[in-house]
Order: sequence, then structure tokens, then C-alpha cells
Amino acid sequence: MKKLLFLYICLLSLAGCKKSDFESNFGQSPETRYQEELVKVNTALTGADNGWVVNLATQAGGGYAFYMTFDGTKQEVKMYGDLNDNTATRIGTSTYRVKADVGATLIFDTYNYINWLQDPNPAAFGGDRATGFKSDVEFTFDHMTADSLVMIGKKYKQKLSMVKATAAQKAIYETGGYKAAIDNFKSFFVAKNPYIEIAVGGKNIKVAISLNTSNTVLSGKRVTFLNVSDDGVSTSVIGKYSTTLDGINILNDGLVYQGIRFVKFALKDATTIVLYDNTGKEYAIKYSTIPIFPLSQLFGKVYTSLSLVNATTYPGWGADYVTRRATAAREMLVTNKFGLTLAEMYYTFNFVTKTMVLKVNQPQNGTLYVANITYGFTKSDAGVFKFTYQTADGNGADIYPNLAALLAQRLNVDDFTIDYFVHPITGEVLGQFKSVQNPTFTFSGSLQ
Repeated sequence: MKKLLFLYICLLSLAGCKKSDFESNFGQSPETRYQEELVKVNTALTGADNGWVVNLATQAGGGYAFYMTFDGTKQEVKMYGDLNDNTATRIGTSTYRVKADVGATLIFDTYNYINWLQDPNPAAFGGDRATGFKSDVEFTFDHMTADSLVMIGKKYKQKLSMVKATAAQKAIYETGGYKAAIDNFKSFFVAKNPYIEIAVGGKNIKVAISLNTSNTVLSGKRVTFLNVSDDGVSTSVIGKYSTTLDGINILNDGLVYQGIRFVKFALKDATTIVLYDNTGKEYAIKYSTIPIFPLSQLFGKVYTSLSLVNATTYPGWGADYVTRRATAAREMLVTNKFGLTLAEMYYTFNFVTKTMVLKVNQPQNGTLYVANITYGFTKSDAGVFKFTYQTADGNGADIYPNLAALLAQRLNVDDFTIDYFVHPITGEVLGQFKSVQNPTFTFSGSLQ
């Protein structure tokens, strides 16, 4: 009974305490600190007279850069971005706000270019259904300096890195110079087989560099460093990048290869681009008339999949393939009792089991169905592939007869080589399979 009475007295004492009795002895209350952060972030955003150069990596996709200006009176943000030619030249306007959450949080609350990366509709910008590029529109304050501000995505935890722009940069962004800068940087990588030389183990090795300029979730806006040793052992790393007026930034604190942390490509002069590591050391970009390492040597080590878009024709697709794909598409739509559409196709290789799975997307009335058709394969020392049909799942068995023009009459019977193919418009380095017996039966797609 005495114990219960003592507990009752303690509860009455606690109930009588004031809120201030519990305030931390270590300084300001959290509410005060958050309010100060709000003021600090708002002041910084609107106080940058020439705006901000912003870099952001997405979790599922590549990296992107923006130029932003914030108007605190209208709660309005204007931006350009390196998502495509239009976003680089046409200003986007929306609203924003900064609110107290677990720290000050910047929210892009109406639709703009940065929201494209979050959009769950693939038709908007090509992101994955439901998750987009796994990017945020809410960012929590992390830290700042006199000329920079760093915030972290609330859900996907990607860094939004902001640096104050100069008056000269602002003028270039606002007069259409961003697209010209992006195109200029791309020109150093398209169809030129760039590489650098670095010292490893007492000798110089060549490291091939490729820039994927597409926005494909799995492979777009990535930079790859690759070396293949004399005995055929390959080593590679892939990082996400963004493009500003000043260069190509390798995001997430750079890309480490052979113990060197590479952080940025930048112009040394009007005709020369160089690569920098985190110590400021410069590496000259050199070029080869042909790719340094043949794709047949890399396929199965660095790359294991070829992804074909949903189209009637595409760069790298030969005339015979285009005709036969059209026949297969018509058969699926008209002859197949379910009336299916032939969409994306994915050739995925397993070099341990020596199997290749052809996945075919086949939408019907707004619902996506997927068919899987499995082949065995052999690969000769010369890099020539031979495919043998093995089995198919239910959906695959249903459409297999409809795909005879592509499969039974070509893939099942011909021999194939694989090589690089450079997209003539985007500069993306694709993979291309070519029939030995029928040279105009070629199909190309993104390498993964």
C-alpha cells in the first residue's frame, strides 16, 4: 500500500511540472533550432542573387543537374535542367516552400523538371511504373557554407548539392547556352572511343571511358571506366553523372577505379577535355579509331543483357529484322486470339548455365503481360553465338508461333556475332547482334 501511495505522489508531482522544467540544459529547444534553420535556409535560397547550380543523383536512375532561382515573395522556383534539350533551354516555373519537419525541409510542391524524376507514369519521362527514378521532391537541410547548401532526399536519401552561381553563369543559362555546353561535352565522347592511361603495378594501362547519355533507368546518365587485361580479365566501375556549364560531374563523391577517385571532366581549353581526380590531378583524354576492347570479349563479363525498345524501326536494326519484327507484331495482334501488342524485348544471358532468356513485353488493353522464352547457347573462341530453343513459360508458349519470323526462321537457325553500335543521335553505345548468314538481320539495344 505504501508503494502505491508513493507512486501516486510521484505522478501528481510530474503532472504539476511546467513544460520549461523539461527543456534541455544543452541550449535551445528543438522548436527554436528548427525555426532558426527555416530562416537560414529560406534566406540562403533567396539570397543567392545569381541562383544556384544544383546536382542530384537518383537512386534507381542516373544523375541530373539543374540551374535554379528562388523568389521568396512569390514562393516560386524557376529552373533549367539537363534532362533533355527542352529542359536545358526552356525555363520551368513552379512553387516551393520550406517547412519545419525533422529539420528544415525544402519541398517542390508543384510540377517542374525535378518532379519528372519522381513521376510514376513511364510516359512522363521513362521512369519505372509506380516509383519513377526513385527520386525525391522533399529535401531536408544537412549543412551549408558561404556559397553552398546541401540537402538530403527525405525518402531516397540522395544528396541535393547546391552551389551559388556566378553572374556569368546566370547569363549563359538564361540565354540558351546550357544546351550548347551539354552538346559540346557530349561531342568529346560520341563515337570517339575515349580512354585514359593510368599507372597500375608499375605499368601503364588503358582505361576505356563511355558515357551513356540516355535517360534509361537502368543504364542512362552513367559513366563507365573499363579495362581488360592481357589474359582477358575485365575490371569496370559505373558511376552516375550530371552536366553543368563547367563540366561533367561524377556524383556521389566520385568514382573510385584502381585506387583513384575520379570526380569531374572539364574543359582545359576550347578543344581539350580532361579528367580530374579528387586531388586535382589531371588525366588527358585520348581517343582510338576503334573501341579499345571488343564487345565479344566483354559480353558475359561486363554486360549480360541487351534491351530493345518498343519501336517499328531503330538505329542498328537491319532491313530484314525490321520487316520480320513487323510480321511478328502483326501475328501477335491479329492471329493470336488474345490480340497482343509486341513491345519491349530483353535478351538476358546467364554465362554460368549457358542460357539466354528472351523476355517479351506484351500489353493488352492497358494491362502488361510478360512472356519468357528460354534458349541455350554456345559461344566460340571467335565470339560467334549459336542459340538453341529450350522452353517457354505459359505466355511464351502462347506467342512463340507468332514470333516465327524472328525466332524459328532466324534466331533458332543462324549464327550471330555481337559488336558495338553508336546511336547516331544520342551517342549511346549500344550492342548489336548480326546474323552471319543474313547480314541485314541485325538488332541493337542498350547494354546492361
